[in-house]
Amino acid sequence: MDSAPDAEVQAAEHALAEGQAQRCRSLVEPLLAKNALDWRARALLAQALEALSEQHTAAGEHAQALTLYQQFHKVVVEGLQLRLTRSDSQPDASQQDALTGLARREALELRLPPMMQQALAGNRGLCLVRMELDPLQPSRVALTPGLGDAVLREVGAIVRAHCRAKDLALRYSGESLVLVLSEVELSTARTVCERIRRAVQAHHWAPLHEELRVGVSLGMTALRSGDSISQLMARAEAGLISARRDGRNCVRTGVLS
Repeated sequence: MDSAPDAEVQAAEHALAEGQAQRCRSLVEPLLAKNALDWRARALLAQALEALSEQHTAAGEHAQALTLYQQFHKVVVEGLQLRLTRSDSQPDASQQDALTGLARREALELRLPPMMQQALAGNRGLCLVRMELDPLQPSRVALTPGLGDAVLREVGAIVRAHCRAKDLALRYSGESLVLVLSEVELSTARTVCERIRRAVQAHHWAPLHEELRVGVSLGMTALRSGDSISQLMARAEAGLISARRDGRNCVRTGVLS
């Protein structure tokens, strides 16, 4: 069995949501020590380590912040390596994008409608995010053969590290991804998006190319009563367009007139 008992994971999720990153870390580290293939515990540990790194940075404790960020990076990379080497880590490979390890586009129509229904019925909140890779910098580096695919592969790992089991992350097309965040309002969704954006920007890209710089733009929106999938996607797309217009590598909320 590849997931921790629900009660323990829920306690860790609650601690993280309440800003208690250290408590979340203390809850999930023993779970991961028992089972390195516990993807939920690994994702929570990565989020907790990143949050702790941010706290130390804000306090001016840069050495501790760097150590914690290195631990965060190690957790993410180890998870990616485990997924690549464990052939049965994805129960149905036909539903997974081979490059990013995220769900394929078809999952949007299969999984999003029931997620929307449950969110509205329980008044729990749901946010949808459109995300895309910004043009790789410097521009001449972008022409390196195979570089785009290698970047997408690592971005997929970063996204997975920031998603919970209840969320949906998929490759929509090319360098475009979609995230569906369950049981969150816009303020929390923005925090998640900013963490993903910062994680991508701060990622150690030198092994792919010593000059490489990577950014992502994100547009988000919250579910409203009466929304269709197309309406939800359109507002998120409007946010993405705003992010492009504002210089990219940023998060914007979509608004349609």
